[in-house]
This record gives sequence, structure tokens and C-alpha cells, in this order.
Amino acid sequence: MAEGKTPDEGDEKTPDEGAVEKAGRWIADLAEKVMVNGVGPVTGSVTWAEDRLSRRQGDAYRAPDDEERRSSEDMKDDIDAVISRLIKESVAAAGTQGFVTGLGGLITAGVTIPANVAASLAINMRMAGSIAHLRGWDIRDPHVRTVAMMLAIGMSAQNVLASFGVKVGQKLGEQMIKKIPITVIRAINKKAGTHLVAKYGTKRAAITLAKGIPILGGIVGGAVDAGATAVIGRATDKALREGTLRAEEPE
Repeated sequence: MAEGKTPDEGDEKTPDEGAVEKAGRWIADLAEKVMVNGVGPVTGSVTWAEDRLSRRQGDAYRAPDDEERRSSEDMKDDIDAVISRLIKESVAAAGTQGFVTGLGGLITAGVTIPANVAASLAINMRMAGSIAHLRGWDIRDPHVRTVAMMLAIGMSAQNVLASFGVKVGQKLGEQMIKKIPITVIRAINKKAGTHLVAKYGTKRAAITLAKGIPILGGIVGGAVDAGATAVIGRATDKALREGTLRAEEPE
């Protein structure tokens, strides 16, 4: 340890490399859990999205593997309405103590990210995965999950991809994203870990959240601000429309 520097000072200025690696793996694992399989009582993104779509369409609903299912363009009004509902439900969940505490150890980070932040990230991950699915993305693919993951934690997917040498034009399609080497995907996951540890991974995380995020009715049960979830939901939908990652995606 450098002379005159306390452990707290060192940890808070530069995220520990071990914590970054661990957070990067955790965030990628969390994305897979909540988007593909679900976590505990919380269903996965596709199941959730399809359930809400079936409720809206009633007898006209057809499952994704049904040959009679209408195209996304033909279902545009329904999809827009369902995504709006998913965002509203996620906002409500982000402000509900019971939802957060109900997840408990199922999403324990194993790093210094507070449990309430981890639970809120799970909410946003499922929402981003559901939006991606309804907009035509295959979230079973790790490349797609990484894009949705970045949006869910408030990173600019366009900017991050560009920083790793991915040529980003006005729109970046799913097939182009799937050509990104898996080594780059792992590096992006690590960058997401850096983002999480730097933003939340200190003992002052609760203070940082309280000062840095507009609070809707205070921190309810330790949940991340419901207003932030609404912003992330709208930004994710804007970024992933028409099966492309759009350049106008917000920072």
C-alpha cells in the first residue's frame, strides 16, 4: 500500500482489478439468468414478453414458433403497447420493496455491489431483454445479451462497441453484432464490470445513489429510482427498434 494512502482512498479512486473481473462475470451471468431463464419466481424476458403479448391479443395470439404468427410489422401497434406496459411494470417493480427482497440471495453479486442495486439491475435486465425480443432480437445469443445488458445498466452500447473497434454506422444490425469476436464480448463484459464497481462498488454506494439519481418518492426498500428504470426502458426501446442498434441511442 502506498504511504499515506488509506485503503478506502485507494479502493474508491481506482476499482480493484479482481473486483472488476468478478463484476464483469457476474453482470454477464445475471443477464443470461434474467433474460433467458428468469431468476427464482421471476420469469425470463421472452416468457414475460410473450405472456403480455398474448394477453393483449387474446385468441389472435400465436407463439413465436407458430407459422401463423403475424410479422412484427403487422403487430406493431400491439408490440408498442406491450413494451409500454412492460416498462410501466418494471418501474413499479423498481419501487416495490417486496420484489427486491423477494429475489434475495438469488442475485447476490459476490462483489461489493449492494443487494438493492443488484435487484434493480435484474429488473432492468429483464425489461431490456423483453424489449429486445419484441423488437426482433435473439436474446439467446450472448452478443445480443451483451448489447441489451449495456443498455440496461445505462451504458452507451454504440460508444462502447466503437471503442473496441466495431464499425458503428447509423444502424447496426443483429447479424453484424453476432460477428463480433467472443473475445471482444468478454472484454465488453469486463468494461461493464468496471462501470458497476466504479459507480456502486464502494461502501458509500447508498450515498452516491441518493445524490446522483433523481429519487421518485425516496429510496423505497433500497430499490434504485423507479424514474431511472423508466428512462432506461424508453432508451432501450429507441435503440433497438427494427432489429437494429441505432446511432441516436442516448448516452
